[in-house]
Amino acid sequence: MTSTKNEHVERGPEAAGETVGAVFVGCGYAADFYGATLPNYPHIEVKGAFDVESERAASFAGEYGGRVFGDLREVLDDPDVSLVVNLTPVSQHYTVTKAALLAGKHVYSEKPLASTLPEATELVELARERGLLLSSAPSTVFSQSAQTLLRAVGDGLIGKPRLVHASLDMGALAFMPYTQWRSRRGVPWPYRDEIANGCVMEHAGYQLSWLVAMFGPVVRMAAHTSLQLGGQWPEHTEVAPDISLGFLEFADGTVCRLSIGWVAPADLSLTVIGDQGTLSVGDVWQASAPVMLRRNAMTSGKTNAYLGEPEQLPFVIPPARHRYDDTHDLTVGAGVADMAMAIIKGEQPFLSADFSLHVLDVSLRLSEGRGVMEDVPVRAGDDKKLAVAPAGAGTAAR
Repeated sequence: MTSTKNEHVERGPEAAGETVGAVFVGCGYAADFYGATLPNYPHIEVKGAFDVESERAASFAGEYGGRVFGDLREVLDDPDVSLVVNLTPVSQHYTVTKAALLAGKHVYSEKPLASTLPEATELVELARERGLLLSSAPSTVFSQSAQTLLRAVGDGLIGKPRLVHASLDMGALAFMPYTQWRSRRGVPWPYRDEIANGCVMEHAGYQLSWLVAMFGPVVRMAAHTSLQLGGQWPEHTEVAPDISLGFLEFADGTVCRLSIGWVAPADLSLTVIGDQGTLSVGDVWQASAPVMLRRNAMTSGKTNAYLGEPEQLPFVIPPARHRYDDTHDLTVGAGVADMAMAIIKGEQPFLSADFSLHVLDVSLRLSEGRGVMEDVPVRAGDDKKLAVAPAGAGTAAR
């Protein structure tokens, strides 16, 4: 394979020993995903943690480093803290991120950036006005699987991409033992928040971030949602739609069928269909899921087959040494690391504020399920991934 212009390369700071001081605000279930991967990134210096439940902050700091901060104000007043990692519940993302930006801190937020597009837009503008970096999860676009897929598409292994089949069907959550799920530190899965936020806002970004990186921004789309298992949840639980079906059209002309839900059996696959073959990843939640190539092959006789035997592509980046390897192998720490590197180098992170805002915009439209085809306005900004590129131009993480 030849290299692509914008491919992401894991590398250390140019100046030996240069680090970014980071504090984790919110130390719930997802915090363990981050903590387990932090040793991969020596340029992140964990200054500590804060949580309204102080014992959670204490267990996080005890396992992953730093000290326990008494309150958010103490975090924001610390001159050694450059980066706030906002892992609070979704309802607090806007408030905590805004406070951090006003205090002059860069912010990496768990998904989504905010609960509404106006709130998220305000945060993006505030960061820009103050010369600060703002970014949002998910960061699986940095995985071995994603980087290999993006490189293969960019290198034209399947010709011009035409169609994508993408799924984020997580299984019938209502029938799973979700009340028993615990993180490594024993923190319960916040199922009431997750169910209220819904399958789209919790998961759409896992596919959208890969797709926008490959094909540019979504320019037109339609979506429909439905609630099928609403009566299966505990009493007084707020429930969002549990199925979303979307049709997306990207700036380079590629179209996508996207299924997201908590009803169908688990399917987290991604298949890109091009003029000359297909590329597929079986599970976008596993950082080292194989990337399979099937090329067009000449056939004879009365047959519907036209693809050759699948071949596994070699990964274009090495595996991360330290992983969260419980139920998945998500590269959650890579987004924080990329942002820390951007702070050191005075650059924008790959998951820029504009990129994160666009992913949120599309996610909200998927969750609303308006059922009609609509244009998606693309904000003018500095992120070249969001430019309306010539047909066939793929992009990859830097």
